[in-house]
Amino acid sequence: MHERSEIYKNAGYGQREVGFGQSPALLLVDFQNAFIGEKFITGRSPMIKQAAEHSADLLKLARAHNIPVIYTVVAYRNGQWDIGNWKTDIGWITLGSEAAEVTPILTPKEDEPVVIKKYPSAFFGTEVLSLLTTKHVDTLIVTGCTTSGCIRATVIDSFSYGFKTIIPEDCVGDQSQQQHDSNLFDVNARYADVVSKMKVVEYLESFKVNHAVMK
Repeated sequence: MHERSEIYKNAGYGQREVGFGQSPALLLVDFQNAFIGEKFITGRSPMIKQAAEHSADLLKLARAHNIPVIYTVVAYRNGQWDIGNWKTDIGWITLGSEAAEVTPILTPKEDEPVVIKKYPSAFFGTEVLSLLTTKHVDTLIVTGCTTSGCIRATVIDSFSYGFKTIIPEDCVGDQSQQQHDSNLFDVNARYADVVSKMKVVEYLESFKVNHAVMK
């Protein structure tokens, strides 16, 4: 890791922090039953369950300060013709199924949008961007799973749309620790700030906003 850090540093990556802005939102990516819990083959990663539990602390603070909260879940039609060219078998996560529901650890409130997506990025083919711009968000706190897949894709799009992108390290998870660490290292050098959960907690605790409740 040290050798890789030096290679990136010598190539000019990671020269500054993105930092926090003035108008944040919390995005919870695919914290759904399919990826949390022993019942489903894709839900047996302790790291992802721990990430959901850590994210619950941020969710509580976001709600306390009326900071916009957006969820995404992956779900497909029964015919699976909307599944695209995934190399993994996830077509069984169907619309309205238990697998497509947000984990009880992070149950959404009625006025918190749960956006259905088909592909890795939370932005691709969804209303997430318009929800954020409507609320004049400049800082996106990204939590969820998996780090090497949907989190990475979401972070790159968030960066590309001009948001200050923050990843609380304890609040994202993957099937593989190696892939988790490698991808966090890389996006931290290029697109976002990977920080401790406590740093985000401190930011949210000191943040006083009067956002209207998101409809």
